[in-house]
Amino acid sequence: MGTTFNLLNHAMLNQVLHELRHGRVQRCRALGLGDEDIEVLQSLPPTTLSHLAHSNISWVEVKVDITVLRRLISQAERDEQNERLINRALKLGASSSIMYRCFGLDHSETALRRRVLKIETHRGRPVQLSEAQEHAVWQRWCQLRDDDQHFDPLDAMMMLAEEQHISLTLVWQQIDLYGGAPC
Repeated sequence: MGTTFNLLNHAMLNQVLHELRHGRVQRCRALGLGDEDIEVLQSLPPTTLSHLAHSNISWVEVKVDITVLRRLISQAERDEQNERLINRALKLGASSSIMYRCFGLDHSETALRRRVLKIETHRGRPVQLSEAQEHAVWQRWCQLRDDDQHFDPLDAMMMLAEEQHISLTLVWQQIDLYGGAPC
């Protein structure tokens, strides 16, 4: 356990001296040092600083702020879920306008993400739905909208694209045509 404390002492002293060298006294205060402590540390000779850094007695206390940690974990989980949603939408053929409207991604960011995910874009005239497909999409959309009390329009559209084996853009266009698309 002594080695761990030596490492903490050493790391803290290096950080404080680094901050002082760059004139960031506020950072030293944020680490828990008072003005008097800062003055003393600045005036100590290298041998004394070395003794402090390698002391067997820990003068550094590590404490976890569980509230902040939990918030960070929740935010990281939300970010990860959003990334999965973005990737799913792209893989289902979401257009740049859908990506902008739902996720705030501009055209260049959408294009970059497509390249990273190795999603090929099709050039030329877009595919159109047959009348039977249009009817099937709209019927299923109405069913999803009416059956689910926790209805998420984008998620429902992605599910429709997966079920019908058509692009999310075509589903979006069909729903927008009759009832307004989400986001």
